[in-house]
Amino acid sequence: MKLMKFGGQLFSAERLGKLILPIFFVLLCIPSYSSNGQEDIAFRALQKSFKVKDKDEFDKEGSLFLKNFPKSNYVPDVRLLLADKETDVELAVKKYSAVVSNYSGFAGREYAQYRICQILDLISKWKDLKNETVKAIKLFPAGRYINEFRFMHITSLIMLEEYKNAKEEIIKITENTRELETLSVVISYLAEIEKKTGGNARGYLNNLRELAAGFKKSEIYPSILFRLAFFYDEKKDYDKAFSAYSDIIKMFPDSPEAAMSGREIEKIKKFNPKKTAYIPDIQAIKNTDNIDLSPEYDIKKDTAANFFSVAIGPFTKLKDADNVFRLLRDYDSARKIKLSHGYMIYLGEYRDTDSALETRIRLAEEYGINGNIVRVSVQGTKSYIYEDR
Repeated sequence: MKLMKFGGQLFSAERLGKLILPIFFVLLCIPSYSSNGQEDIAFRALQKSFKVKDKDEFDKEGSLFLKNFPKSNYVPDVRLLLADKETDVELAVKKYSAVVSNYSGFAGREYAQYRICQILDLISKWKDLKNETVKAIKLFPAGRYINEFRFMHITSLIMLEEYKNAKEEIIKITENTRELETLSVVISYLAEIEKKTGGNARGYLNNLRELAAGFKKSEIYPSILFRLAFFYDEKKDYDKAFSAYSDIIKMFPDSPEAAMSGREIEKIKKFNPKKTAYIPDIQAIKNTDNIDLSPEYDIKKDTAANFFSVAIGPFTKLKDADNVFRLLRDYDSARKIKLSHGYMIYLGEYRDTDSALETRIRLAEEYGINGNIVRVSVQGTKSYIYEDR
């Protein structure tokens, strides 16, 4: 599941929704300086071309303007338009960076810096995003994109597993705003941190409860409900998961979360789920474990004392294990285990190695994942795992 990319996907591209401003605002800006007639005419023509010409044609026209009017006051605007038209993301970042670096008095610098950060976020270059958002917050502390810079900075810290620093940044925002949308986003980030550091545990559910109960008018409310539904889904509480998924479809039929909810309902309908209340109350919070990094899994009653599984890992970071586990969660008896040196994923409870080998081959063919076959010995409440040679 691709959660909103709190933020991804954390929230992914959809997670900020209407909070993200249109990328072509520069077209609407009228420069505050005067220019000679020829430059004016050429620049207005270039603005029109931006809307109707393809990238190559526009590049030629933009380059011609820069050649004919190298000292024009419109040069920063033209370079920004060329960056907006660029289809190669790495080259686009370079073009936006040139605008930020070379034109200190240009009103479009903040927008250029925002586009740099947005691209780095979308292509998951977290270290670069961390550095660029720090730069953005220093350069434009009271700018129109300041919240977006802060949100993307927190995203980079979470993805780099710098959770302490991420929480400190969140606290700074909550101390300086009471705006509904902003608070809903930062509390969602807190929920994401709780999820990554404690699993489906009390802290995470408490954040989801606060969001579900207190931010019903937030534009990210469909995503909030989806996270709550998925929490129940992973806990195998299919009645509550079904109820939350169903409400998303009913209340927000045109949202991306509605489509995802429909797919999730298809997966759990074999359990014959029933509608029920699902917003967690205080007692539900108290009954949830403090930590759930190593979730227990049920051994089927008819499972033999010894069986075989396909092992994937180890993963040194929980984030990496989570990403792969979400990809493979539809495999039979998929479970994620915390070890002293990291995390492992185990698939299936097979009675023979031939059955396990089929899953191993399927993993290699579908995902390019090289798993190992292991033997699991169940003794009472404990399981012992041996690599099968």
